[in-house]
Amino acid sequence: MKHPLLALCLIVLLWLGLAQPSWAAIQEDIDLLKETKDCPVCILDEADLSGLDLSGANLKIATLTDANLSNADLSKVDFMLAFMDHANLSGANLQGAQMNGTQLVNANFSGADLRGADLSQANMLDADLSNADLEGAVLLAVKLGQANLKGANLKDANLRGVNRSQVLFCNTVMPDGSLANRDCD
Repeated sequence: MKHPLLALCLIVLLWLGLAQPSWAAIQEDIDLLKETKDCPVCILDEADLSGLDLSGANLKIATLTDANLSNADLSKVDFMLAFMDHANLSGANLQGAQMNGTQLVNANFSGADLRGADLSQANMLDADLSNADLEGAVLLAVKLGQANLKGANLKDANLRGVNRSQVLFCNTVMPDGSLANRDCD
């Protein structure tokens, strides 16, 4: 009788250990970010940070999944290795932001200013970058999948190592200044 109980306990512990937690923003982390702009490893999932001035903030390895950062000033923010899947960054100012290795699957960057941002090795699978300004941005080895780059400006952007075969281009300014229109309806 001890063995079945032990097996059940091990199964429950294993299940709990492998289950992915679903976090929501921690209010103390939101307050810390607003007060100090220094919040590495913070949990900010689903937080509404829209329109805030967070320029120069330290958000290394923070989780911002499903966060609303629309129209926020995120210039020169350090998002290195952050988790930002499904984040809303539409209309945000991300000039000079450091987003190396950041997880940005299905993130919304429509109309965002990413001039000079470093997105090296970021996972941007299926992100919406329509009408985004990526002039001079570094996108080395970025994963794009079927990202929407319709109307985006990629002038002088570094796209070395990027597979663009599924990316949507229409009225897209390419790094050399030419227009790509392969996916116009």
